[in-house]
Amino acid sequence: MHARFQPLPSQKRSQEAYDTAQALRDRPGEWAHIETLANLNRATNLGYRIRTGMHAAFRPAGAFDATARSAGDGTADLYARYIGVPGTPPREGEQADDSQQ
Repeated sequence: MHARFQPLPSQKRSQEAYDTAQALRDRPGEWAHIETLANLNRATNLGYRIRTGMHAAFRPAGAFDATARSAGDGTADLYARYIGVPGTPPREGEQADDSQQ
């Protein structure tokens, strides 16, 4: 064992997730396919993390909606949309849309 002193590397975050979240914010209320995952369980789990703000790129909690659909070949597609920050009025040009399409 040895000790080598050096600055701690910065934590790397997925820029792709932040870019995806921004793209959804740019088109509020519109569903978009954002990921294909290995199975429905993984897609559902990621959707939950997006809806609850556990995934940092999709904060604050409740600002995004997400749902998973089976692709029929064992994989699953994840769809998401930006619905706005809970408790704030929609921005100009946004529609308050609570329907699941």
